Amino acid sequence: MCWCHLACCYKALPLYTAAILFVEFILVIVRIAIFFSPSSQLVTNSQAVAGFILDWISSLAATLLGILVALTILIILLAILAAILAALCSSSSQAVAGFILDWISSLAATLLGILVALTILIILLAILAALCSSSSSKNRVHSYNEDSTSNTLKDLWKNKPLQRLIQLNCNCPCYIARPKARFIARLVFLLVCFIFRIIAIALYASAGSNTNGGSLAIVCAISLACLGTIFLIDLYHYGVWWHYRPQCDTRCSLLSKKHKRYIPYHLIGVNRTMRLGDKPCPDGFQCRNRLLEHILIFHSDDFKPQERYSQVQQKNPDDTLYIGFHRTKPEAAVSIAHSDFSISTNPRTTMLGQGVYFARSMAETEGKANSAGAYICAEIQMGRVKNVSPGSDINALRGTRDWWATYDTVYYNHPNDSRDEFCVKSPDQILRWVMVVDPECDEKVRNYGLDTEFDDTKCGCI
Repeated sequence: MCWCHLACCYKALPLYTAAILFVEFILVIVRIAIFFSPSSQLVTNSQAVAGFILDWISSLAATLLGILVALTILIILLAILAAILAALCSSSSQAVAGFILDWISSLAATLLGILVALTILIILLAILAALCSSSSSKNRVHSYNEDSTSNTLKDLWKNKPLQRLIQLNCNCPCYIARPKARFIARLVFLLVCFIFRIIAIALYASAGSNTNGGSLAIVCAISLACLGTIFLIDLYHYGVWWHYRPQCDTRCSLLSKKHKRYIPYHLIGVNRTMRLGDKPCPDGFQCRNRLLEHILIFHSDDFKPQERYSQVQQKNPDDTLYIGFHRTKPEAAVSIAHSDFSISTNPRTTMLGQGVYFARSMAETEGKANSAGAYICAEIQMGRVKNVSPGSDINALRGTRDWWATYDTVYYNHPNDSRDEFCVKSPDQILRWVMVVDPECDEKVRNYGLDTEFDDTKCGCI
């Protein structure tokens, strides 16, 4: 199996993120201990305090994790906040500012720490309940409590909305069809945390030789590796969605420059959820957006992006770009994605002559293509076009390439415009394309859980 089709890696992303946030939480605790150590003299150093504020802000996700649970930890955080406010009232406002930025930048790690504290608290309470049981009837209660505790912890750690809250990762329905927007939002958040933490390191390092600012700067610098790892996890998540490859594509060779992307079948227009941010294009059949991804994702399979060619052709043949749909087998689609289209030469299937055949919508390919399993939406340069219709010398074109010397494309105008089709003589006329592989031929979406990733979203975005 190709390395890019390992579902276990994708499904384990929450575990990887939790591990990284736990490491960052430990580093947050170390930084807090160093900062408030009586011998550090950092609380009274304005530069160190400013660095700590920046460091805290850049650890925002860790802090949120701590705020989630455990009243004891919350009291500790409030005590720390009180200490910060007290320091702000003194002459050492720069060091306090550094502390706050440091803590905020570690918010996710702090949240994870509080989740761990809650888990430990539940376990301790379960042990206490077990110790209080002495009779046989109480032993049965012990067994019940043990199972109940186990289920509670399991539900707590497997709760996906809670995982996303800890990671500060939005799951808004608008991101279903827009994974790039989600990645950009995460990138901006991580970049802000990175900048705050860099400033905090500089402030720590300049706190003075008579303080522990140097040690604090080193620990804060080590925590940058956590931010980098989380960025790589987000990059991988984005790659699975935007640079998706179906299960049938196991080739490790480069894709064609004309190939823009595979679109997972659960993203095409018929699968829009109608939730806010995940609705079909409001313009419907009047839409003039010619982006290939938009056509497949936000419109139904019977949508025709353009009128008949005769109604949209330009005076200069080279200026006319037309959207066409092609249907083929998944294996052939993969071959096209890694190379280019090939010319059809079989006389039985080349009514308009030898070339590459296209219809005006996905639905219209159903009765024309001889194979199924994958759809291709392409942008085509029509060039010089020969228009034909029923009753003309269309039979003289079958299986030939006689028209190649004079024309680049043959367009068949059927009495029912839904049955129009056209044939281009050269793959060079096909400028770019996107592909969709049918569910029967692509198990990756189900294996990765992409089709259910947004089903458990709470409060509209978590």
